[in-house]
Amino acid sequence: MLVRYINAYLLFPILEKLTKRDILSKRAELYRFNRLSFEQKNSIRKSEFYRALRHAKQNVPFYTDLFRKHAFDEEKVLKDIRYIQDLPTINKDIIRAEWERIRLPGARHARKTGGSTGQSVFFYYDDIGLDWTAAVNMVAYDMSGNYPHKLDCHICSELGIKAVTLKDKFIGGMKTFSQNRRRLMISSFSDHDMRETFAHLSTMRPYLLQGHPSSGYAIAKYIEGLGSGKRKYCDIFEPSGEMLTQKMVDTMEEYLGCRVVNRYGNAEFGVMAHSRMTDSYNRLQVFDRLFYVEDVEDSSLIVSNCTNYSFPLFRYDTGDIGTVRQAEEGTFLSDLKGRVHDLVNIDGQNYATHFLQDYLDHKVKGVREFQIFVSEWEHPTLAVVAEHESDKDRIFKAIMDRWPRGLVVKFVEMDSLVRVGWQQKFRHIVDMGSSSES
Repeated sequence: MLVRYINAYLLFPILEKLTKRDILSKRAELYRFNRLSFEQKNSIRKSEFYRALRHAKQNVPFYTDLFRKHAFDEEKVLKDIRYIQDLPTINKDIIRAEWERIRLPGARHARKTGGSTGQSVFFYYDDIGLDWTAAVNMVAYDMSGNYPHKLDCHICSELGIKAVTLKDKFIGGMKTFSQNRRRLMISSFSDHDMRETFAHLSTMRPYLLQGHPSSGYAIAKYIEGLGSGKRKYCDIFEPSGEMLTQKMVDTMEEYLGCRVVNRYGNAEFGVMAHSRMTDSYNRLQVFDRLFYVEDVEDSSLIVSNCTNYSFPLFRYDTGDIGTVRQAEEGTFLSDLKGRVHDLVNIDGQNYATHFLQDYLDHKVKGVREFQIFVSEWEHPTLAVVAEHESDKDRIFKAIMDRWPRGLVVKFVEMDSLVRVGWQQKFRHIVDMGSSSES
């Protein structure tokens, strides 16, 4: 226990300085902001967004042209932040087309979207913007009672990737150690892999277990199948990257012996909202110091950010559906509908789409987008959109090395991919027997 306190409150600040990060001061600023009155918070938000908008107007070619075209006056935001809505919305398609006119030289840190609400796109952070996302992440953990000295565990895809250099390995290890974090590796949802995953979890017994809900649900169902009684394997389960369902929540709370909380975030902004322990998992508080999320009723979430100056996003349509309401105590998000990760059976083993996505993005690389077509009578077909024509042979070989049986691989263009449902959303798995699903 003492070691975890040393890691959190001595080693982490030292590592922060060594890696030239500035996270803890921003975490303190978030707590200071939360203690202010509604009027004080509103004043700060208007000032911060005004500065961000003015910087974008003066330095970012895309916004210089956009503001001029729509006669947008950023000064109005000092009166009412809702004047941001005088701008048109932007989306992934616009970012993919205009990213070079949005990105400034300081935006050095790349993040790739998952593709659940449109084809994957790269977004970028500058150093300050990245530190703000890390600070928000720390406060989000605090909201679950997962303070820095407590043990947490992340469910990770087993990709077989090794650190490139000894320095990378050292820094990565020290970062994980200083955050009192462990990793629970998972390859598939087969009985063999579930048995190993469950054995490691039983040994660790972390305070917080974080991962895709489909993974947490699979572990809970495995425990249920053991029929060995109910025990506490973690105190909190926190989802990442997928939409929670009530069935998942009920099963995980019963068989992991935990409380399920919720958070909302994406590659574009990092974590934007988190549930409070006094609320249900379906009511999340937005981090208003960084984000302006517009009021909507069961509609697309429109988000603006004021801290990532080198890749600014104003009125960005996330593609996720939810309800947003402003209240005296803050902004709240509920009834969230968004990322859905399905399962696909390859050669007798079930894989979640987030595992396939991680494998293609981080192990294979060079894949712009993918989709899997499944039917009852044939092997699933993995349709791959390659970033470069010359890379197709290498990509094909890398995929077949991992799945030599039970999977058909073909290369397609973006316009060959299928959209489903009432919003014509992109899904990574398409059932050929029900491709018109809602």
